[in-house]
Amino acid sequence: MVEALLEAAARVFVQEGYAKATTNRIAAAAGVSVGSLYQYFPSKDAIAVELLHRYREGLVATVTARLSAVTPATFERTVRSLLSELVRAETINPALHRVLIEQVLRTDARRAIAGFEERLEATLVEALRAAAVEVPDPAMTAFVLVRVVLSVVQSVVVDRPRYKTEALVDELTALVVGHVERRTSR
Repeated sequence: MVEALLEAAARVFVQEGYAKATTNRIAAAAGVSVGSLYQYFPSKDAIAVELLHRYREGLVATVTARLSAVTPATFERTVRSLLSELVRAETINPALHRVLIEQVLRTDARRAIAGFEERLEATLVEALRAAAVEVPDPAMTAFVLVRVVLSVVQSVVVDRPRYKTEALVDELTALVVGHVERRTSR
């Protein structure tokens, strides 16, 4: 039931827009009563938060898997591959991704999914250690890189989809690798 509701909500958010989406429309698209929907979700906002939560859990798993195998020799290649995957965001409909950024991440509802960035930061700190990258403050480096990359990716989705290209991946790779290299040379 939960999966059916989430799939229906994703379709309704994309087809009708978040503002026009209602719990009644979502329930109808899922083929259930609105009362059944309310057994699982108190509002459409709660559904949007859950959709974003699931997407982000997938991202954490992807980042963790990719970075767990990083070595000094594969650092730049791993960063490029991971950034390419983040920019493409093939695991989510671009229109739904935009809705979730605008309706959850850029509102107070983001508190409901707190901890995502911090988990990515911890993963990056471990990857820096595994790759024998010695930066003065690994936690600070991870904080900066995670926040910058996420901000750019979110801005591309919402504001500048034309930049969703390999050229952007090149720019982000240069930024991440260059920042790390600059920090290690001090």
